[in-house]
Amino acid sequence: MATLEVKSVEHLLGSGVPYAYAVKAGSWIFLTGHEGFDFDAGITEAVAGAPGFPLFGRPRWRREGDFILQRMSQILNEFGSDLTHGVRLDQFYPTPAAVDPYHLARRAAFGDYIPPSTSVIMESCFGAASGISSSLIAVMPSAEYEIRKVYPQDVTASASSGFVPAVICSDFVFIAGQMASGREHGLDPRAHVPDHSLWAGTEIRKQTEFIVQERLKPALAAAGSALDHSV
Repeated sequence: MATLEVKSVEHLLGSGVPYAYAVKAGSWIFLTGHEGFDFDAGITEAVAGAPGFPLFGRPRWRREGDFILQRMSQILNEFGSDLTHGVRLDQFYPTPAAVDPYHLARRAAFGDYIPPSTSVIMESCFGAASGISSSLIAVMPSAEYEIRKVYPQDVTASASSGFVPAVICSDFVFIAGQMASGREHGLDPRAHVPDHSLWAGTEIRKQTEFIVQERLKPALAAAGSALDHSV
């Protein structure tokens, strides 16, 4: 069994909650629930901005993104890895307005390789003032854990997101979050109940079936795997 290396705080933001923000298990590294605050001290000036000048410098959510990713990079370095060895990235936002500033921070931090990613809009983050919560899976540098990028036909990422649709690492395939998007705008017609029909399925089922059949299955096939091997 792999030895665990845990990075944690006993009292998250002075509360009674002990929190592990990073765990290394063998060659795998897991960073979870990273928001724009110091785990002990709370929101720092790097995120809040200069006192009395909240609009000076970069926008608030760009500062949050920079803070989160710089800390992730530092933690990975302490374990002996770096952002180029990320295999899966997840982001959660309480508002869509935080997405673009975070994407700019992400591209600046990751450079040409952004691992498969999913973004979700949710009601709130842990921190009441947080606009971004991010989690990352990465690996230690080694030939055994080489990251192979996969670009399946018709399974792409938007130019603004810039992530790789899928990667293979060791025995695992990681696929980015998928939606039932069409080639231009809106839903793919195959994922939509025809306007003239009252009982040709439901929107959520049509979209779900489309994502599974037209996005996930082709991505797994391009990586040499299949839905039967999902974990």
